[in-house]
Amino acid sequence: MQILEDLEKNMDGFNHSVKTVIKESESGKIRGIYGAVIRLINVDKEYSVAIETALGNAAQNIIVDNEATAKFAIDFLKKSSSGRATFLPVSSIKSREFKESGFEDEYGYVGIASELVNADSRYNEIIKYLLGGTVVVEDIDSAISIAKKFGNRFKVVSLDGQVINAGGSITGGSLIKNAGLLSRGSDISKLKSEIDKLVEKEKNYIADYNNAIAELSKCEGEISTVEDNLKTLAEDKIRALGELKRIGELKETTEKQIEDLNDEISASEEKKLNLNAIIENALLAISGLEDEKNTLEIKIAELSGGRDDITATRAQIADEITEIRLQIIETKKDVENLLTTAAALELNDNNSTLQIEGIKEQIANLNLKNEEIRNTIYEHNCNIESLKKSCSDFENEIDSFSTRREEVEKSSVLLRNNEKELTFEREKISGELARLSERRENMVRECDNVIKQLFDEYQLTKTEAEATGIKIDNPTETKRELAEVKSKIRSLGNVNVSAIEEYKEVNERYSFMKEQISDVEKARDELNKLISQLTEQMKELFLVGFEKIGENFSKTFADLFGGGTAKLVLTNPENVLESGIDIVAKLPGKNVPSLDGLSGGEKALIALAIYFAIMKVNAPPFCFLDEVDTALDDINVDRFADYMSKSDFGTQFICITHRRGTMESADMLYGVTMQEKGITKLIELNLSELEKQLNLENGR
Repeated sequence: MQILEDLEKNMDGFNHSVKTVIKESESGKIRGIYGAVIRLINVDKEYSVAIETALGNAAQNIIVDNEATAKFAIDFLKKSSSGRATFLPVSSIKSREFKESGFEDEYGYVGIASELVNADSRYNEIIKYLLGGTVVVEDIDSAISIAKKFGNRFKVVSLDGQVINAGGSITGGSLIKNAGLLSRGSDISKLKSEIDKLVEKEKNYIADYNNAIAELSKCEGEISTVEDNLKTLAEDKIRALGELKRIGELKETTEKQIEDLNDEISASEEKKLNLNAIIENALLAISGLEDEKNTLEIKIAELSGGRDDITATRAQIADEITEIRLQIIETKKDVENLLTTAAALELNDNNSTLQIEGIKEQIANLNLKNEEIRNTIYEHNCNIESLKKSCSDFENEIDSFSTRREEVEKSSVLLRNNEKELTFEREKISGELARLSERRENMVRECDNVIKQLFDEYQLTKTEAEATGIKIDNPTETKRELAEVKSKIRSLGNVNVSAIEEYKEVNERYSFMKEQISDVEKARDELNKLISQLTEQMKELFLVGFEKIGENFSKTFADLFGGGTAKLVLTNPENVLESGIDIVAKLPGKNVPSLDGLSGGEKALIALAIYFAIMKVNAPPFCFLDEVDTALDDINVDRFADYMSKSDFGTQFICITHRRGTMESADMLYGVTMQEKGITKLIELNLSELEKQLNLENGR
């Protein structure tokens, strides 16, 4: 589209005079110019070639408002030496009436050219003037037919641009060089429409792309969330596995404690049973002792003489009873304690998990505190060692500073002496500096003036001038050359300020055309390379085939003629694809220098030999031979027929013939006759079956 717009803008294809007038009109220097005919009409693309051809040179005629405008434009072209142009004033052009009719029923008729054009109504007379007498048809055959029928009284143009002029002359061929001026505007509009569609499609794609990006971001966020959740779950899993392992260890410890408690309970139960047995034995002993007491009391009553002994014995027994009772009480207390202990153990069994966790936590905290204390102790020890080392370093440094202070005091005396000398030198330099500063200011002012003059006269900055790297050895000679250059520049005249833009535009077109030419040349080289390859392949295939045909021709010739020699020879072996072929044949018993000295039958048989030689290289499935044996004598007919019968071509021969020898060698005969007028009858005879029947009858 850019190329077409550039062509349209630059009026590419228009005459120089037309371009000049149109540009002067666009700049406002010439008024009343409407434009070139071809730029003021609209035509459907299918009719554009026909209309542009029908207009011919009139396509670039310039439509103006009146004769005065045309006269002014012509004077301008004369004064500027810009060529010639044809002007069509709207005020004076009148169309001629086209009186021909009856085209509608003619084959290929499309319409009158002026009726196929769309334009502003004020140009109607001009359109009819230019195209009202031209008929548009589909093709050149229709054009010739219609023009001939109507006596070549008007111009006829086909859709592809072929012309039958009034009077009968025919103009045609390929499209003219500048063809396409009429369709260029419609092509630009079509391309703009396609661009709008593509832009709209691009917007939709961009919207879809943005939606996809948003969806992608959303999915990436969800994926990130899921990954974070998975990470958290993985950490929870690790913690849960650790907790599960810890609980398992606590479970094993608790189960072990429960087993120990169960063992202790079992031992307590056993001890309880033993104590109960002891209590029962003690109760039995008490009962026996009571009985014994009663017996003794009875005896005491009976024996008054041994009272003291009995009293002593009684007291002893009472003590034993008291001791036994105390033992019973202690045993009961032990049993109660064991029962209480068993209950406590059962209660502790339930709370053992919590107690173990608390104990472990306390152990962990204590371990952390111990570690912190160890680290603190280690740090303090390190600090103590560091402080000791620092103290030693400080003492050494103090000694070093003392030594240096003495040295500095000595150097201070030397520095004061040097200071006096430097002060004197500074005063001397200050005077020189003041002088140089004044000189520097003068040089800076001079440099600024030079830079200003450089920019005013040459539009160059200091950096750009330095970049040129020009060194002036002779200022006087350089000034003289500069004056000459300035004089030459003044003689060049005014500067074309639009030259840069024109150069850019022309260079852009040149680059595009150069790229197109490069592509065409590349395609041409590839085609030439392909043609060369195909030519070489064709040469190889031709030579192989020609050699085979030559060998077959020599054998076939000898078979058909019963001897003799023949061969095929290239007239130009260096260029086989354009070379002619000579037939060199020597018949048995004859010495004829050329084929012109042979009879017609002999020439025909040689031609058949060549044909059969070609068939041997690539045999067809069937072959029609239409009276090829007409010029042969009876002997050669028999040879020809016998050769076909005995050939190993794998080809079915269908011969149209009137010769007896050919018919006798055939397997099937078909005769066509018309015994009654207008009625054709086909007669067939199978000779092979007939021969079998005859052999059978002869055998009988």
